[in-house]
Amino acid sequence: ELARRGLAVEGAVIGEPTGLDLAVAQKGLMVLELVARGTACHAAHAATLGAVNAARRLAHDLVALERVDFGPPHEHLGPITLEPTQVKAGTARNVVPAEATAILDVRTTPALEREEIVRRIRAAVAGEVRVLSDRLLPQSTPVGLPLIEAARRARPGARVYGSATLSDMALLGGPPAVKCGPGQSERSHTPDEFVLESEVLDGAQFYTRLVGTYAELRG
Repeated sequence: ELARRGLAVEGAVIGEPTGLDLAVAQKGLMVLELVARGTACHAAHAATLGAVNAARRLAHDLVALERVDFGPPHEHLGPITLEPTQVKAGTARNVVPAEATAILDVRTTPALEREEIVRRIRAAVAGEVRVLSDRLLPQSTPVGLPLIEAARRARPGARVYGSATLSDMALLGGPPAVKCGPGQSERSHTPDEFVLESEVLDGAQFYTRLVGTYAELRG
């Protein structure tokens, strides 16, 4: 909408939950699919036929992924992480699966290029690794910019850090950004996820101070 109106964006505040600390950097995201293949047959005859169970192959690969070395952690964003988040196999309870798949959530840093991350994962497993998405890159905003200075003045004592989670910062395409919002990121996607009313009110007061402070710095 701003682009349609011809308005330039000087900076952006992403209201993701950070406890009102200031995330000036965030990890990127790659979504991979790990595919293991086997031989379908009746479960009762698998041992006799020597059938390869794709679910077992996938299980071995998932264990092998725990040993992938992505090198030392990034100075601000910490280590590259990999988590299997969705696993699928089989068509019936008495049929050995011919295929089993797992979705891999990989949080990236500038420490390794995307191609090298995929290469190391492929080297560790027997199955096929498909890249489903690799467009969301790590982001960072220099702490000396007016937006960050205004945020620090509006929230004295706030921690300045790099965030492990993704946000719209990856989609803005250029303007300086800071991720700062009420609530705790660790509550995200947990049972009974919540934000306290007091946290929302603190956030509103912070945003009000931030706008005023930024206007003063920009003259």
